[in-house]
Amino acid sequence: MELTKKDRLMLINQYEILKVLDNDNKKFYDELIEILKNGFEMFYSNIVEWLSEDMSHDAGQLVLDILSIYRGIETYKRNNPSDDEIANHYWGYFKGFDGNNEYAYRNFTLFLIEIQEKFTEQNIYKAKTDSFNSHGITLDKYKNMIEQWNNIEKDISTRENILSILEAG
Repeated sequence: MELTKKDRLMLINQYEILKVLDNDNKKFYDELIEILKNGFEMFYSNIVEWLSEDMSHDAGQLVLDILSIYRGIETYKRNNPSDDEIANHYWGYFKGFDGNNEYAYRNFTLFLIEIQEKFTEQNIYKAKTDSFNSHGITLDKYKNMIEQWNNIEKDISTRENILSILEAG
């Protein structure tokens, strides 16, 4: 990562402010300030190590699509409470994404549900899924489900269509 002197000066000023506001982390901010003051480029990564990589539009759309599918499934289950086949299907509720290998997808899911308060109908599964951490790779399954959803023109109003999506998982 390259930083101009102007970039470094602005970051130093920000860390000086944070140092005053967050006295518990004063030593950490002092270290970052020293790295920036002295231009220790090999340690610049310490400044941004907590930043995630960018998430592509397509990856974000995949999360929105799968949550939209599960919103439709939840609506169906609410309107058809006696349909045990769908309610008890392995893919009958949103399991989330793997926290180790699909963390960007999981982070975006948490952002949508917890911060933006979208798809909040999924909150009933938060505890059951360890905060939407599937603890196993789900991405390929979800892609198959989305493909089937597109094949049926996103019609998730019938039992047959929902089962076809769930079976694709």
